[in-house]
Parts: sequence; C-alpha cells; structure tokens
Amino acid sequence: MLHSYQMLATRLMEEIQSGQRAVGEKLPSVRAGAALYGVSTSTMVRCYRTLETQGWTLARPRSGMVVADWKIPTAMPLLPPSPPHVPSLEWEQFVPLQQRISQLYALTDQPLRVAMHLATAEPQWYPLEALSRIGQRVFRTHPQMLGVYPTGTGLPEFKTELSHWLHGCGLDINPDALLVTHGSTEALSISLRAVTQPGDAVVVESPVYFGLLQILESLGLKALEVPCIPTQGMSLEALEFALDNHSGIRAVVAMPRFQNPLGCAMSDSHKRRLLKLAERADVVVIEDDTFGDLSPATLHAERPQPLKAWDKTGRVIYCGSFSKSLAPAFRVGWVAGGRYHARIAALKLSHSLVCPVLEQAVLAQFLRSGGMAPHLRKLRERLASNVPLVVEAVRQHFPVDCRIHSEGGWWLWVICPAGTDTLAVLRQCVPLGVSFTPGVLFGSGRKTSHCLRMTIAQPWSEAMEYAIQTIGAVLRGTLISSDKSSPFAGVC
Repeated sequence: MLHSYQMLATRLMEEIQSGQRAVGEKLPSVRAGAALYGVSTSTMVRCYRTLETQGWTLARPRSGMVVADWKIPTAMPLLPPSPPHVPSLEWEQFVPLQQRISQLYALTDQPLRVAMHLATAEPQWYPLEALSRIGQRVFRTHPQMLGVYPTGTGLPEFKTELSHWLHGCGLDINPDALLVTHGSTEALSISLRAVTQPGDAVVVESPVYFGLLQILESLGLKALEVPCIPTQGMSLEALEFALDNHSGIRAVVAMPRFQNPLGCAMSDSHKRRLLKLAERADVVVIEDDTFGDLSPATLHAERPQPLKAWDKTGRVIYCGSFSKSLAPAFRVGWVAGGRYHARIAALKLSHSLVCPVLEQAVLAQFLRSGGMAPHLRKLRERLASNVPLVVEAVRQHFPVDCRIHSEGGWWLWVICPAGTDTLAVLRQCVPLGVSFTPGVLFGSGRKTSHCLRMTIAQPWSEAMEYAIQTIGAVLRGTLISSDKSSPFAGVC
C-alpha cells in the first residue's frame, strides 16, 4: 500500500507528464498545498521531496517550488510516474551506517581493474613530480623538521600562503584565524563538536557524503536530511520548513560550491539566502569546501565565492582541504572558525595536538611558486572532457530507465529504477574487477538505495568502458563473463 505522500506525488507527476502543469509553473507552497489537498504539512514536504529527487520539480529562491524541465536532452528517460510499492521496514531492521561502510571497505579491499568507489583522481592528474621536488628540497635544507614535535594551530608559513590563496576566492581571512587539521574530516568533526551536544539535530543535504553521516553518528548527533537539488543545491524551501518546525537544530552543514555526490553548485543568491535563514534561526553554518576548487563553474567564469564570503558576523565555520585537489596523501585541511575559533582550537589540541608539518612546508612552497592555479585549470579541463564520453557509455550500457547527474566530471550519480539494490549490484561487480559506491551510504534508511556514485576522475579508456559495461550488464541481470574470453580480459 502506498503512503499518502507517494499517492500525492504520483498524482502531481501525472499532471506534469500530461501537460496539465507546464514547465516553470509555480506549485502551491507547503502550507497552501497541504490545505489544498487535505494533507499534513509533513506529508506535503515528503511529496515535494520525492518530486525533487526524481527530477520533476525544483525549488527556486523567492519563487518556491516550480515544475522542472523534465524533458532536458541531457537526461536519460525519467522513471515511471507511479512509484513502486516499498515494503514497510522498522528502523531496527536497517543496517547501521558504520556497518554499511565497513561492508564497502571489506568488499573493495582487493585488486580491482577499475576502482570507482574512492573520491580521488587518477594519480597522474596530480602535480606529484613538482611536489616531490619540493619535498626533497625541504628534507635537504630543513632536516631538523623531523626532530621537532610541532604544536599550535599550524605552520605559520603555510597559513600565510593559504590566506593568500583564499583571498583569491573572495575570503579575507587572517592567517591567525586559520587552524590546520588532519584533512577535512577532522575539520568537520571538531567544528561540530564545538557547536553541538549529543542529541542535537544537524541539517545535512540529501543525498550527502557518507563521511559526514559517519561523523554525526560518532558524535551522537541526529541528521536531519534536506533535499539537495541537482540544479541548485540544498532546497532552501525545505530548509526553511525544517528550521521553523524542528526543535533542537544547532547547525547546518552544506557543500555550496561542488556537492558530493551530485556535483551541483549554489548560486550566489542561494548562498546569501541560506545565510539569512541561518541568521534568523540562530544556527551555525558549517561550510564543507573540500571540492570547491574543482567546481565546474570555474571553467568558463570567475571562481565562485564560498558561502563564507558573505559572512559578516562569524556565523559560518569554513572547512577545506587540498587532499582532493592537489595531493590525496597530504592529509592537510583547515578551519576558519569565525566566532568559534577559540573553542575549535582548544578541541583540536585535545583531539590530535599536531599536524603533518612536512606536508605543510611542501604545500606552502607550492602555493608560493604559483603552480596551484595552472594545475587546477588543467585538472578541471580534464574532468570536464570526460563527462560526454562517460555519459554516452552509461546511456549505451545501463538500463534505459536510469537517470544521471554528471556535473563537474568528478562523479557520476545514477538513479536506477526504484527497487534496485545497488549494494547487491556492487557485490556482483567486485568479483569482475569493478567497484562503485552504492547509494545506500548517502542517506538514512533506503531512499537512495537504488542510486550509485561512480568516480570518473580518470582518463577515458577501454578499462573504464569495461567497468560501465559490467555495471550496466549486472543492472540488466546479464552478468559479463569474468573469464579470459572477455574482450576486456586483462585490462587494468
């Protein structure tokens, strides 16, 4: 039996598909829709969330919910309008997030022909030789670094160069206001600890990077998931409703410049409105800008500014890292804590005390050399060039009723037919040498269990085509033979 929100969503889908509701037409607000259809506001929110997730509607700043351009040529055919029956499950029956992540690591802990589950790029796309030369020079000229137990908030030389780099993003952050961390994971963790208590609620995007859910779970925090719309980022209408109707919300975590896993970016007006909502509700905003330098918007325009650029009161805690954009093995991240800087710094010192000083020294010299900007430009171009090739392969080999989101070229987010268990698909693909990240990790429950994320930040090759062909065949229920007769046998 379908839930009331599913039946209402089906009704609206049919109205859109039949042309009764035109593209761009404004839909009733949550409260007006609830009154119109005789349902609760929570049912209306779930209905609109379903429509957004499936690409039928989108939320526009100051316009509310409107009918999306559901016939865009870049999209694969839409899912059938009638949602399938989903068996009712008790919360206790869901596998805990940590167990799911452990399953992923256990499954993929083996040699693979094509690994697309990790959020890293092909090693040859990083400036490894330049970083190596700088590292050797640092070792020769400053060997005493190996004998020093560093403390404090980070290497001053690195924080100075980082401050200069962030200035180019529109951020006026003094080096003393920066705190160096062990990657963005520690940055997010200590930021959340600084502004929350166990049992508090934290608003996150949905789908959302599973590492953030892992952090929230470890800190005893509740994740309140708000839809993330492929064309604009976090739904601000849903955020406003959450802030108005849920008690115990202490923070909002968002990735405004390049969201994981959808790859979407917020407009400047969207960022400003998000900040106003947070100010009105008096909640903290934690900005995860780990992938900000890789935003596809920077290809043909000026680098978009982070949300932090509009923060005049220190409400936004800004977290970043060079691990994805420059050197995955360099676990160097940072926090600009604003009004919460002192509290975050104290937690950092009690949590891990030191940061990798040699890596900071290397990064400082690389930034000073001016090598960062051309490296990022080349990396973004390489990522963008992959998109049409991978999208075409997915269209060719995946079931026709799959839909894709392909912003930026780092990931591909694929929405498979409802009822698909992509974790089960992964279990069949790994013995064939192929991996991806199943959608069940990117949210609570099973609302994204029919989705998958493929990291495509590597040169297009026969191996990648084999991987996509393999996943597609498993999705269609036709396993590709893993023996040596395969045309791709031996490709790695």
